[in-house]
Amino acid sequence: MSKFNLKTVDLSNNKTDSVSLDVKNIDMESPRSLAYTISWQLSRRRIGSAKTKTMAEISGTTAKPQKQKGTGSARQGSKRSVQFRGGRTCFGPMPRSFDYTLNKKIIQLAVADAIRLKIKENQVIIFKENYDQALKTTGISKLLKSNSVKSALFLYDGENKNAVSLVKSVRNIKNVKALDFKAINAYDLLKFDILMLDGKLLETIKEVL
Repeated sequence: MSKFNLKTVDLSNNKTDSVSLDVKNIDMESPRSLAYTISWQLSRRRIGSAKTKTMAEISGTTAKPQKQKGTGSARQGSKRSVQFRGGRTCFGPMPRSFDYTLNKKIIQLAVADAIRLKIKENQVIIFKENYDQALKTTGISKLLKSNSVKSALFLYDGENKNAVSLVKSVRNIKNVKALDFKAINAYDLLKFDILMLDGKLLETIKEVL
C-alpha cells in the first residue's frame, strides 16, 4: 500500500490544500496494454478517406491506342490503363475503416496504468466539487496559471448537473479539456500534463486502480 499527498484547489476561491490517497499498487501492471490502447484509439480516429481513381473514373479517350495486330508490340486496350501516363493507379488506396476490436480488459488496464503514472509523477490535482454557475473562464485560467499548469484534463462527475458550468468555463482555454469520468480514456490522460480530478471521484478512482 502506497500513500500519496495530492494537491487540492477550490475553484471558487483558489485556496489550496492537500488530501491523502492510498493506492494498493502504484507500479504499472501492463505497459504493453497502454501502448496497444493508444494505438487503437488513434486508429479509430483515422478517417480513411484516401482514394485513387479507378479506370472507370479517369477522363480520357475510350479508343484503343493502336490496332490489335501488326504493330509488333504488345496489344493495348486503353490509354487509361495503368502503364500509360495519366492512367489509373495500380493498387492505390481506397476508402476503408482503420478500426479494429480490442479486449475490454486491455483498455481497463491501460486507463488504470495511465492514472497510476499520473499519481506517481505528482501530476494529479484534486478540485473541490462545490462549483456552481458562478464559474468563469477567467477564474479557471488564473487558477491554472497560479499553479503553473500549462495543459490540463478536468475529469468531472457527469451526474452532477452543475458540471455544465465547468465545461463551459474551460472549453475556450487553450490546452484544457473537460471530460466526463464515464468517457475516461488512456490517450487523453497522457496527452495532458495535469489531471484535474473532481473530489467526488476519489473513491471511484480507488476502485479503478
